[in-house]
Amino acid sequence: METLALTFGAPLWLWGLLALPVFAGLYVWSHLRGRALVSKVVAPRLREQLAGSVSVARRVIRGIFIVLSLGLVLVALAQPRYGFTQQEIKQRGRDIIVAVDTSRSMLATDVAPNRLTRAKLMTQDLVRLLKGDRVGLIAFAGSAFLQAPLTLDYTAVVNSLEELDTSVIPKGGTNIASAIAIAEQAFGKAEGQTRALVILTDGEELDADGVAAAKKAAEHGIRIFTVGIGSSEGSLIPFRSEDGKQDFVRDVSGKPVQTRLDESRLSEIARETGGFYVPIGPDAAREIFQQGIEPMDRAETGLFSARQPLERYQWPLGFAVGFLILWLLLGERRRVRPRRALAAALIAFALVPRLQAATPGLQDYQSGNFENARKAFEKQLKSSPDSREVQFNAGASAYKLGDFEQAISHFTSALLSEDSKLREDAAYNLANSLVRRGEAAKEKDAKKADWKNAIEQYTEALNLDAKNKQAQENRDIVKKLLEDLEKQEKQQDQKKDQQKKDQKQDQKDKKDQKDKQDQQNKDQQNKDQKDQQDKQDQQNKDQQGKDQKDQQDKQDQQNKDQQGKDQKDQQDKQDQQGKDQKDQQDKQDQQGKDQKDQPQNSQGDPKKNEQKPGAAPTPTPGEKKEGDVKSAAGDEKKEEKPQEQAQAAAAGEEQGKDGEMSAAQARALLKSLNSEEEKVNLMQQPTSQEVLRDW
Repeated sequence: METLALTFGAPLWLWGLLALPVFAGLYVWSHLRGRALVSKVVAPRLREQLAGSVSVARRVIRGIFIVLSLGLVLVALAQPRYGFTQQEIKQRGRDIIVAVDTSRSMLATDVAPNRLTRAKLMTQDLVRLLKGDRVGLIAFAGSAFLQAPLTLDYTAVVNSLEELDTSVIPKGGTNIASAIAIAEQAFGKAEGQTRALVILTDGEELDADGVAAAKKAAEHGIRIFTVGIGSSEGSLIPFRSEDGKQDFVRDVSGKPVQTRLDESRLSEIARETGGFYVPIGPDAAREIFQQGIEPMDRAETGLFSARQPLERYQWPLGFAVGFLILWLLLGERRRVRPRRALAAALIAFALVPRLQAATPGLQDYQSGNFENARKAFEKQLKSSPDSREVQFNAGASAYKLGDFEQAISHFTSALLSEDSKLREDAAYNLANSLVRRGEAAKEKDAKKADWKNAIEQYTEALNLDAKNKQAQENRDIVKKLLEDLEKQEKQQDQKKDQQKKDQKQDQKDKKDQKDKQDQQNKDQQNKDQKDQQDKQDQQNKDQQGKDQKDQQDKQDQQNKDQQGKDQKDQQDKQDQQGKDQKDQQDKQDQQGKDQKDQPQNSQGDPKKNEQKPGAAPTPTPGEKKEGDVKSAAGDEKKEEKPQEQAQAAAAGEEQGKDGEMSAAQARALLKSLNSEEEKVNLMQQPTSQEVLRDW
């Protein structure tokens, strides 16, 4: 069981008690010196008559009173404390864990004095900027360790930070992923964007994958801010060997290891969680706090239990005032009546409790300085937490300042008073505070809850005093407000239902319109496709007809050319035959002329009917057979085709009389005037005539 002890908040004032004996000595010296001076002025025989009324005992008592009063004032200034009170404070803030790299590469001196020392200094700067935030500390190298859990004791975190060195984590390397995993465990399963992890390292991650761990941490609402310690040029890692010599860390081949800052990896880790990267510098801690941590939302981190000592300065101060009043009332003369002295003493002791119980905040409240009044009342509550009057006064001050939450808390505590009048006033003021808080509430459920509670408190005040008209009027007003709110909510609900119905109908209409439009578009598309197909078929048909016509024209042109050629050849042949016939006719005519000119022989002359050698015999009608044609003398017999025979027969007709057009010439003239089809018919007509007989 814990024992109570008397303590002092300002014990230096107690040194003033050493001056009290000196003050008492001065008082006695003053009394003796006064008597000596009186002895020099007044004769001894007259001393009793002039100064006999002065009581030495009264003077001594007055001296004791003044010394005690002065001593008690010094004790009150020393702030005596006796006992304590437990206070639970709701803490709101953020959870922040600082992870410091303690690998051997942090001994590099590219950042003076070395990387690890600069990391510690920056962590201290960051802790000094935090207010009300819980802080934790992680040391990591090849593995990670929670050096200090989340706490509001910043001094403990700084002490743990000073103990960090490269021997804290025995496993070498730099495993950022393990530090992130330990931070997730330290944060717990709380949700919200109120957790931050600050990693101070050179970024030379040799094990695991810090980027993958950062993605996992981002899913849990953890923001990571990275601080790069070192330089991109790198530096050697110094250490002192067992024999005390200075050396550098070397690899397996004996070559000194060059450690460099990996800014790209640190930037990627921070970016995956919504944080950012900053290089080490004098303003790095302030930049992370102002741009990264401070904008984050605060969350309730729990209840903070604190023991507040109770100051008892009222006790010595009250007695000091009482002794001072007694010193003023108690005279040094013997003639003072005992009853008068007793009355003065009683009045003095009656005033002591009044002075002790006097509340300094009342004067400020009455003058309108409500802020100072509330501070005074809350300060009194620390020493007297069960004083219902002080709680009521503190609630009234908070109500005047508009802090209705605090006013409700104080008035609720004042309801526990045994004084019915105080309970009535507390219930009335509590109801007023609930109404004001309900008016400021944004959510209607909270507004309704506060107003319903206010009605109950007004009813409680009326139960204590049925004549409280103000409580009755306020209750009726709040009931009307509550009914209007419920009516408004009902109307809003009906309006929302109607809006939902209208919205559903609009959606349905839009859907039907969309389906209709889609069907129209589909029909139009089918129609366009059909028209396009018909147009394509017509084009193909036209193209095919054109191709057929072109082919027919080409074929007709070829036939025309071939017929013209054949006709020309036939005409040439007919002309040749006609020429041959003309030559034969001329020859026959010449023979007949020769026969005419030759003298006839006698019938009995055997030479009459002789033919000359080489002379062609004259054809005799009826001797030739039909279809036989004899050539002229000396020509070879030649068989002609039926078409040639017809042409030969036609050639005989073409020999017209002199000055007259023959039938063949007339037909040729008609052929030149007729169309191409008529020419073909005229050319074919002679072939259909009967073949004339040869002479």
